[in-house]
This record gives sequence, C-alpha cells and structure tokens, in this order.
Amino acid sequence: MTLTAGIFLVLLVVALAVFGVFLTRRVQYVLVGQPEDRRDRLGTRAGGFVVYVLGRKKLFKEPVGIVHFVIFWGFIVIAFGTLQIVGEGLWEAFSLPVIGGWTGFYLVLDVLMVLVLAAIIVAIVYRYVVRPPRLEASLEAAVILGLIFGLVAAALIYSGLTYAIDGADRYALAPVTGALADAFGVGASETALQVFWWVHLVLLLAFLVYIPVSKHLHLIMCPVNELFRNLKPRGGQVRPLDLEDESLEEYGVSRVDGFTRWQLLDLYACAECGRCQDHCPAWLSGKPLSPKLLMTKLKDHLDEVGPGLRRAAAVNRKGDNAVDGGAAPPASPAPDAAEPPAMIGDVISEDELWACTTCWSCQEQCPVQNEHVNKVIDMRRALVLDLGEFPQEAQLACRNVENNGNPWGIGAHTRGDWAKELDVAAVDPDAPVEYLYWVGCAGAFDDRAVKVSKAFAALLREAGVSFAILGSDETCCGDPMRRIGNEYLFQMLAQQNVETMNGLGVKKIVATCPHCLNTLRNEYPAFGGQYEVVHHTELLADLLASGRLKLDGAAAQSSGAAAADAASGPAKVAYHDSCYLGRYQQQYAAPRHVLGAVPGVSVLEPKRTRAKSLCCGAGGGRMWMEEEAGHRVNELRVGQLLETSPDLIGVNCPYCLTMMEDGLGSVAPDGDVRVMDLAEILAGRLQAAPDTTTEKALA
Repeated sequence: MTLTAGIFLVLLVVALAVFGVFLTRRVQYVLVGQPEDRRDRLGTRAGGFVVYVLGRKKLFKEPVGIVHFVIFWGFIVIAFGTLQIVGEGLWEAFSLPVIGGWTGFYLVLDVLMVLVLAAIIVAIVYRYVVRPPRLEASLEAAVILGLIFGLVAAALIYSGLTYAIDGADRYALAPVTGALADAFGVGASETALQVFWWVHLVLLLAFLVYIPVSKHLHLIMCPVNELFRNLKPRGGQVRPLDLEDESLEEYGVSRVDGFTRWQLLDLYACAECGRCQDHCPAWLSGKPLSPKLLMTKLKDHLDEVGPGLRRAAAVNRKGDNAVDGGAAPPASPAPDAAEPPAMIGDVISEDELWACTTCWSCQEQCPVQNEHVNKVIDMRRALVLDLGEFPQEAQLACRNVENNGNPWGIGAHTRGDWAKELDVAAVDPDAPVEYLYWVGCAGAFDDRAVKVSKAFAALLREAGVSFAILGSDETCCGDPMRRIGNEYLFQMLAQQNVETMNGLGVKKIVATCPHCLNTLRNEYPAFGGQYEVVHHTELLADLLASGRLKLDGAAAQSSGAAAADAASGPAKVAYHDSCYLGRYQQQYAAPRHVLGAVPGVSVLEPKRTRAKSLCCGAGGGRMWMEEEAGHRVNELRVGQLLETSPDLIGVNCPYCLTMMEDGLGSVAPDGDVRVMDLAEILAGRLQAAPDTTTEKALA
C-alpha cells in the first residue's frame, strides 16, 4: 500500500466513524418518538420520491428554487466525477466503469461544475447581501456554501491540471477544463496536481463530517421524510386519538417524545429555508408564531433532551425485561442535575400555539414535506384535554357547542328555521333525494351566511336538484373543536352526526362550508361515515356545465356605475381562495368555472392567489378567539384584495364571508365594495323569471 493510500484510508475511516456516530445519535433521538407505520402504498411513495426528491417539484414554487435545483443535481453528477478523481489518485490506471473515459459525461460534468459555482455565488449574494427575512445570515450556512464551492472549484482545477499534464482524452469535449488546461500550459506540475487532489479530498471528508452535526443533516433526512410522507388526504391527517385507551397518561403532546417518530424526523429534515414563514398568516400579521422557528426550536429541544430520553428509554426496556423474567424492576435513575425545559411554555409558548389558523400554507410551501399543523394540534390537545388551559372565548364556543350544537349558543331547535319559508324538506328515508344539503352552523344561525344558504337552495331548485336538510337533527360538524384541541367534543359530535346520517341512509352530501366539507369528507370516515361529499361551488360548476343552470346575460349588458347591483350588473370580482377548499381540497378550478360562466363578471386575481392565497384568519378555531397581537389577518387579506380595484370580493366560505366583511368595515368603511358568496352571485343571474321561492331566497 502506498503512503497516499494509507493516509487516505485513515482519514476515510475517521470521517466515516465521526459521521456514523453523530448520525446514529440523531436517529436514536428520532426513535424516542411514538411508532407510526407508513409502509403503505409503496408505489405511490416511490412515484412521489421521483417527483419531490429527484424532480425537486416544490422548489419551483419560487424562482430562487432553480439555484437549489442546480446545486442538488450538480452535486450528484459531480459525486461520480469525485469517485474518478479519488480512484486515479490512489491507482493511476483507475477508470470508473462506463463513465471513466466517456467524453460526453465530462462535458456534462464540466458544465455542471460551472453552474454549481455560479449557483453558490447567487446563493451567497441572496443570503448575505439581499438578506430576505426568512433566511439567516448564519456562519453555519456560510460553512456549507464554502465547503461546496471549494469542493467543486478544487475538482475543476484538478481536472484542468490533469488535462494539461496528461492530455487525457476524456476531457476533449470539456470547454472549461480545456480552457484551464490552456491557462496552466506547460507550467502545470505534478505537485500542484497532488495538492488539489488532497484539497478536494479533505474538503469532501470535511463535508461528510459536517453534515450530521449541522442543519444540513436535512440532506440525508429529507429524502427519507419525503418517501414516508403522510399520504392521507390533507384534511384527514389529524393524528387519531383513542380516548378509551386507559393506558394513556396524557391525551395531547406536552413532551417531545409524545410526537411520532415521523414527526421528529421532520425536525431534522427541515432545511430552515423559511418558505413556510413567508406564507404564514400569523407571522405576516405580526403574531409570535413562525412555522420555521417552531421546527427549529423543537429540533434544538430534541437535541437537548434527547440524551436523557434515550437513557430513560433504555432503563424502561431493562425494567420490562426484568419484570418479564420475574425479577424486580430496577430503581429509577438519578434525575439530571438540571430540570429540562418544558416543551410547552419554555420552548414553544402558548401564544405561538393559539396563533395558528391551521391554514396549511406552511405545509403547502415546504419543499421537504414537513408537517407543522399536526404538531400544533397535538400540543393544543395537551393544553385543552390534559390541563384545561385555553382561551376563554374558545372555552365559550366549546360550551355553546356542548349545550346547543353550535358555537353561537343559539337554540338547537331553531337550526332549520331559515328554510321554513322556502319549503325545504327535511331528510326522509321514505322520500329519497339526490343530496343532503349540510347547512352548517354558520349557514343556519349567522344572519349573513343564512342569505347564502337561501341563495344556494334557490339555485338547487332552479336546476331541478332534489335535496333535503337535517334541520334540528344536524349539529356542529366539530371542525373548530378538533383544531382547538378539544378532541373529546369533536369525537362526540362526529359519532352523533354519523349515527344520524347513517340511520337516514345518507350517501351524497353538498356543503356550503369548506370546513364542514373537509370534516365530512376526510375525517368522518374514521367514525364510519362514508359519504360522497362535494362543495357547493363544485356542484354549481357541474350544473352550469351541463346546462341545468342557465344565467341571464341581459342585466350584465346594462349600463351603470361600478356600484350597480352586484347581483345582476357588471362586476369585477376579486376572488379569494379559502384555505379549506383550496389548499386542503386542492380545488381551485370549480369556483373559477362558476365565476367564468357568469355574464358580465371578470375575475381578478390578487398577488396571493390559489395555493399562495392568504388565510382570512378564522381557521383553526380562530373564528372564536380574539386577535390581539400584531395586525388583524382579515384586514391584511382585504388590503391585498382591494389592490385589484374590484367591485366585489367573491368567497366560497362562511368564515371568509364574515372575516372579509369585518375587514372591509375597518380598511374601507366608506367604499362600495361588497363581499358575496358565489352562490349569491349566481342566484342574481338566473335566466328564468324568479318564482316566489327564489324571491324569498334573495330577499
């Protein structure tokens, strides 16, 4: 063995040992979490791996993502070139199979090395000169950027020296390597070649050692995280909780080891890119919550308490074995000198947890499939179910639901009163209808949302769709209760509603509230409620496309000011994508098809639209809580919509309807802009002369 090979072998063994020790330690921290099986649908997982890991699909949500894409794929290709460099430095005649002498590969390698160097420079300028708020100008990031730059630059210079000295044919098509070879000329020396071989090697091993001790562990954890991402429907990913399990010591998660292993893997998969923060309504409106900091603080907390949790887990395993063998369990280990910080309170504040609207923006934008929302709900459960500590307004909403089946606390027996004058029938198993219209609490009790219920009922009548309601047999679907953290109340409501609907033989449901839609479609199946559930905009789009609904274009042709009757005249509509129809159901087309079918209506798109739409601020139970810190989210969103100079703000959700109207009252109290649900806009354009029922609905 040559001296070079011997030194290389020693350095490689040391680097791999350090890498293995620190990686193993982090993996052991992940394993203190609760088991969760995600070995289902392997074909889907493999396909997603190709799209999200190899294709880096989510990176392209922002233009700067191309920089990361170039570095990612450049580094992969450069790794094969590195194998050739290391091999020939140890054995002069070494040639990597297939690509060792292939000129085409070295052409691609040559171009990619230059592109990676350029991408690194752009990344440095972006992070340290432009300095967007979501990115920290940290030393850690500088180290990794410097290592990659040095690694690639050393490889490029080594290639140029090799070509200058040996005239290796493999570089014949490599323009940059050829230019460097010409620059080095006859002065190129074997000594310089050896120096850059060692520089390249040392930087490579340093990079290997640095990965598991830095945030760049995500380079390893991210592919695993994306392969085993949660494949349940977006709106059905709240972690199930068995309230009848008497072995549970707590129902929520107040300690980091209460999260599942995949939830802990998230923490190390996080690239700290801040895309989640850039789209978080809480952070943008000045609240204490940042989804990025939520992840980094939990990761740091896991690193801090991980050793103690590992020791405790080992003691528990020994105790279990001793008990199984008939011996007495060992004494508890001595407590650590310092009490570890409490996850809720010391690490994550209650204000952070209650600021979340569960809007899914963080998870929509996250390029590595991290799951923020469930962590928030799990910690809220600890506050609500285990400690009974949650905002007074949320407590009142829960009590109202317990007593009257709706957060307003209005008598449950009046839930169907809105429909009496419209002669809307209640569900009757002996008189089957095509759809159960799930009205929801807002649609039944909120005066403004009741108008939407009436307009939608009129549209169904006009289209000849048979439907019925549950009336007083309907109760709150439980969406805000589950997301507040009151899982006990949610499950009680879910079981009650499922029992009612199954007893009546309900199969198809249409809902005007996306929150109800999500709960019925994605969460009730766990309680035996298997229904075909559609949003009213989806059904309306189908009715318009099939010709069952015909609109009157005459009114839209009439002249008049922009403030003409918005239900019948020309209108510029700024459309607001609600979170629970948009990001949760990924339904963006149907509402736009509805608006596009309305004569005289032009659809305006705000800067934040579709998947990047900003939440109205009411989700996650926030509808029932005061908003004190920072700016009001609904006012922020209204301001964005008003930038389009609309006549109308179009919505598809009763929460959004309330929040947009309240926001308009603060931001533009003297303006002529109105907020209308899409059903109201359509109801004002019916082609047929309105009958008595329709007139009542639009009154």
